[in-house]
Amino acid sequence: MPWAGVVASAAGLLVMIATAYVMWDRLPEYVATREATDTRPGVDVPRIVIAGALPAVLLLVGAVMTVSTIIGGRLRHYVDPTLVASPSSQTRTMNVLFSVLPLLLITLQAGLLSKAARYDFPLEQAVGVAFGIVLIGLGNVLPKISPARVGSGVTGRWALAWQRSQRTGGVALMALGVACVAGSFFFRPVLLVVGSALLVAAVYALMAVLAVMRMRRS
Repeated sequence: MPWAGVVASAAGLLVMIATAYVMWDRLPEYVATREATDTRPGVDVPRIVIAGALPAVLLLVGAVMTVSTIIGGRLRHYVDPTLVASPSSQTRTMNVLFSVLPLLLITLQAGLLSKAARYDFPLEQAVGVAFGIVLIGLGNVLPKISPARVGSGVTGRWALAWQRSQRTGGVALMALGVACVAGSFFFRPVLLVVGSALLVAAVYALMAVLAVMRMRRS
């Protein structure tokens, strides 16, 4: 059980609940999520939806990850150990994920509630910085993911080649996160976040190419 991540997520949930409580009286009864135009009607939702949506997302992610971890643990016996991460690596990854994800959700919630309450809050810039920190955290843990067992044969060689490519992928993700954090102060953060999210797929594609090249050389 990734207890450090659980504690971090619980603390993040408490922060989100406290933020919603403090802002509650300043929120209108109904919050416009889409402005009306000549071709479409506007959409207004009760303030409880705006205040509770992102805490609910955090709970949902936690529940899904917990269930998937339990199912994955039961299926480990049917999968080649060289192709799955070791329990310690999985715990480390979950700790990082559950520590950085609340930061992003807290930032989103604070920004959305501030906007609804008519406060001036640099939402886009804050989200850009938070998303960059998420990428830095994931990039930091990626090279530390190791298989449950080092084997021989094709699967063993592939697992070793993939693990080595994770070092390059981790550095690339951290560099992407740093660029996203720094760029949020100079460029439009929304474009940086979307572009960085798309580049994550490119990083994993690079890792696959490097793993294949190492397989051919071995």
